[in-house]
Amino acid sequence: MHENKTLRIAIIGGGFSGAMVAVHLLKTITSNIVINLIERKSEIGLGVAYGTEFDCHLLNVAARKISAFSDEPGHFMRWLRHQEITLPNTNTFAPRQLYGRYIQGLLKESENFSQSTAHLKRFTNEAIDIKTTPENVTVYLDSGEKLEVDKVVLALGNFPPANPKVKNPTFYSSQRYINSTWSQKWLNLLSADDPVFLIGSGLTALDVVISLYQRKHKGKIYIVSRRGLLPQSHQLGITYQSFLNTSQTPQTISSLVRLVRQEVKTIKELGYDWRAVIDALRSQTQIIWQTLPLKEKRRFLRHVRPYWDIHRHRVAPEIGQVIAELIDSEQVVVYAGRIQAFYEHADGVDVEIRKRGSENSEILRSAVVINCTGFQSDYRKLQHPLIKNLLASGLIQPHALNLGLNVAKNGALVDASSKVSQQIYTIGSARIGELWETIAVPELREQSRLLAQELLR
Repeated sequence: MHENKTLRIAIIGGGFSGAMVAVHLLKTITSNIVINLIERKSEIGLGVAYGTEFDCHLLNVAARKISAFSDEPGHFMRWLRHQEITLPNTNTFAPRQLYGRYIQGLLKESENFSQSTAHLKRFTNEAIDIKTTPENVTVYLDSGEKLEVDKVVLALGNFPPANPKVKNPTFYSSQRYINSTWSQKWLNLLSADDPVFLIGSGLTALDVVISLYQRKHKGKIYIVSRRGLLPQSHQLGITYQSFLNTSQTPQTISSLVRLVRQEVKTIKELGYDWRAVIDALRSQTQIIWQTLPLKEKRRFLRHVRPYWDIHRHRVAPEIGQVIAELIDSEQVVVYAGRIQAFYEHADGVDVEIRKRGSENSEILRSAVVINCTGFQSDYRKLQHPLIKNLLASGLIQPHALNLGLNVAKNGALVDASSKVSQQIYTIGSARIGELWETIAVPELREQSRLLAQELLR
């Protein structure tokens, strides 16, 4: 880059990932740069997770472990002290709203102390298309505006969940069907005693239950997923050394599962539990995933993923305790099964389910149905205008597993002709097929740092 040339970058998406790429660019750049940060919401740095309206939604990681900078592990705790915010201890699971304020503060601080040649422009808008030439990239906004830039980062975050397949999908256009849990508006549809039906039993479902609990909801809460598994809780424990040699990792899922089970058995004999074993895999998960043959990755997704998810993606202990109490009181009822049909009527909706291992159906009556199945990662099925246009023009290519996109190691997108782009990059959930572990803060903070370096290369 010539010394007097201005580097123009567009970051599409202003959640954690987009904000942190901007932070690293502003902290690193020593020459002319214009960063165009495009986010359809009015606030930058929050995204879906940290933009929650519920103060009962907690981080899934202890405060001492969730610094935005991998080389400054105590940064979040220092920020809290500077803000005169006191947590009970460093193992506290802080509110997600608080972490959103932290990210916003980092962006503001980086902007204030950046070089005079660095400029951050905010666009409250949505990108709907991208066109490229060898010289530059044009980003089209839904307002009709066009941005001419040198490089683009897709920091799109997590897309809404897909609707489950049922006999008659017309119910999905009903006001009683909620496909986004991140606004309090759906609570306004409920009376305190109304029953609620949740599709999916992962972290999103627990967020909904905790939101209802905070509102002192008294009605039944039905949770239905294929296996009826709930995320486990965190516990204080030991730091366990890695037990896998990544250069000699088994190449089949069955061998890996046996190895993990044996290690869990070993650590139990020492008086500890499985959490230490799962946590020991954290630093190696991406390497293990990338060395597995494609057929073994598919086998993992079919048979092991639900069990991995509930043990790997855990909740704060206080959240787990509330959920357990609600289940014991039978206000929350968890079913392993499949949804067969929805029958809406004047007083609510009847949901027909078939329990796992049964040939008979059961009807559960509810006031609303809330989709909590997790983010959609099959980009072929997304209705987002930007994704549809990029697929149509061949600028992006779905991953072979239909999880996210085909992405090079440096974060550059791979197009339909398998050519690695030098202009368009991505971060976060779009890389799930390539990396598997890619949506939590420890992975995103490192991706954002490395991607900023790549953009300035």
